[in-house]
Amino acid sequence: LFQALPGLRGFWPMSAFDSGGDCFDQSGNSRTLTYNGGEGVGPVYNYDSLAPYIRFDGTGDYLSRPDEAGLDILGTEAYVGTPGLTLGGWFRPERVTATESLISKWAAAANFSYVLQADGAVAGDPARFYISDDGANTSNVSSTSGFVVDTWQFIAGRFNDGDPGKELAVWLNDELTTAATARASIFNGNADFNISGHNSGTSLFLGKASMCFLCAASLSAAAVWAIYQHT
Repeated sequence: LFQALPGLRGFWPMSAFDSGGDCFDQSGNSRTLTYNGGEGVGPVYNYDSLAPYIRFDGTGDYLSRPDEAGLDILGTEAYVGTPGLTLGGWFRPERVTATESLISKWAAAANFSYVLQADGAVAGDPARFYISDDGANTSNVSSTSGFVVDTWQFIAGRFNDGDPGKELAVWLNDELTTAATARASIFNGNADFNISGHNSGTSLFLGKASMCFLCAASLSAAAVWAIYQHT
């Protein structure tokens, strides 16, 4: 299912990794993510039932890849019939008191592109998706419901440039929340791509991640709903 997603730029199910812990991309694009461990043993690969995952301890654990053209998704690519950006995966948070970045290409101010977060530092504990069109100014959308700890949840974000009135969307399980944005593209920055945190060490995630994906296309609501229902 994930390998058939339109515009797939990366798919990291957390099932395949090398002898150093680097995480293999199963999209065919060969975007291996570098293993980064903080205190203790670092991130740990394991599985729940038949679902592979990596667990991050929130204190230095993340996966990263340096900036490259395939990760600089602007959302305006003329060769894509439904231009935009869609990203997400399954996550099992272990705290609800901090802003934690799940998937990102987002560094310091003036180098923002896109970030998907579980934001336990604000009221309601929403899932949030942000983009920037100039590296500094941002737009975001927050889920109506809040995420919970110690439970697997599907979290995804989307930027849609194809419809009149640009749109941001975020999913928390099968709940879709949208917000209008005047931003017509995503900033082409040089931040590292991260799973767990952003800026290679900021707002690190405490919990498990599985089936993470990145697409250079605006997937329909029905397509994202199908990902959730089937996985």
